[in-house]
Amino acid sequence: IVHAMGHEAYKKYGDFAAAAGYEDAICNSGYLHGVIESYFEQVSDPSVAMKTTCNRYPPGGFTAWECYHGVGHGVMSFTKRDLNRSLDLCDAYQDPLASSSCTNGVFMEFFNMDENEGRTEFQTDRGPFDRCDRQKPRRKNDCFLYSPQYYLTMHRDDYVGALKWCIGAKKPFHLPCSYGVGNQAIKHHIDDPKFVEGVCMKGRPEQVEPCIDGMVGLYINHFGSLEPAKALCPRLLERNQKVCDAVVKARSVLF
Repeated sequence: IVHAMGHEAYKKYGDFAAAAGYEDAICNSGYLHGVIESYFEQVSDPSVAMKTTCNRYPPGGFTAWECYHGVGHGVMSFTKRDLNRSLDLCDAYQDPLASSSCTNGVFMEFFNMDENEGRTEFQTDRGPFDRCDRQKPRRKNDCFLYSPQYYLTMHRDDYVGALKWCIGAKKPFHLPCSYGVGNQAIKHHIDDPKFVEGVCMKGRPEQVEPCIDGMVGLYINHFGSLEPAKALCPRLLERNQKVCDAVVKARSVLF
């Protein structure tokens, strides 16, 4: 919904800076991502636009991360979902944070598919993880992180099944895949973290921690703040509180 609001705002103001001025972090900064998508649909050279799109945000901060992530969505809009071309555009960033955030956004957009797209774009004769297996090493983690979206498109709300599906990924990439399950589960159950914790606990022992990690990471992104996650951590089982606290500590540098 907030992506769509971003699209409409760009149409209304016809200017990236004007529309982006209303940016709000709620729902994973989806509004900003929508503005960037519409902006990139009309640029003539995305490699030029990419150099200045996120200059308004303090380097290394949360909003800068979300902006470069949004650029990943934007280049996918420009290239008409050409995965490899979009990833190559992200690689043009010299700053590691910008490049990795952009790559993360590309994969998020790639896996944002309907059932028919999923069967044609991701699934191959070599197995459901072939697309991620063939990525360059630095890109694999983000690819596997978003891969549960593919499974959940085909098996809606089957998060426990998604954890079992992740086991089919080559080690150690079953772990970022498990992180992605926690990510997706809390995205659709943002008001019920205990339900998502219960999902994570049904995975294999080595999957529990990355799944909780993914849940808490998305919880922070959703609100654009550490405070809701700090309040969440004491509500979790003791073993998971430590994971939650560690995620909050690690993310604090962005805020």
